[in-house]
Amino acid sequence: MNVEVVLLRHDPTEGFAYRRLITALGGGVSPDRTARRVAALGEHDQLHMVHSTSWRATRDGCIVLTYLVHPDPEPDRPGIPLTEPHVIACSSRPGHPAPTDLEIAHVVAHAVRHLAFLERTDRAVAIHLAARTGLVRALRRLPAAVAGEVQYA
Repeated sequence: MNVEVVLLRHDPTEGFAYRRLITALGGGVSPDRTARRVAALGEHDQLHMVHSTSWRATRDGCIVLTYLVHPDPEPDRPGIPLTEPHVIACSSRPGHPAPTDLEIAHVVAHAVRHLAFLERTDRAVAIHLAARTGLVRALRRLPAAVAGEVQYA
């Protein structure tokens, strides 16, 4: 199993950007602790939000557990722009749920939409984001649906 950490940043003019770090999960170590270590966060750090947003199986059969960390603890390091946070990767075959064209940008976009959902439903996350008004405005422009959410008529 691998732990993938998406370090998110947002600029009101530039939009979303991220860095991606990944490591193997060691035996006897929790994925949460591994994500914090990979992000270089101290055990008692309360300035950063860490949240598991998804998991997936890779083509070679490895399981990847994705975490979103906000804000990026090293914002001066080069980031990758997330130009389409609204794009959702879907399989065209109902009996084969994994999209064949899944890219890291899809995983990050999912994590950002998950954050939009949490901003509206999770008090601790809403408090963390409250002072970041530009980010909150950007998140509220996104659909707040997460994978598996079902809405009934």
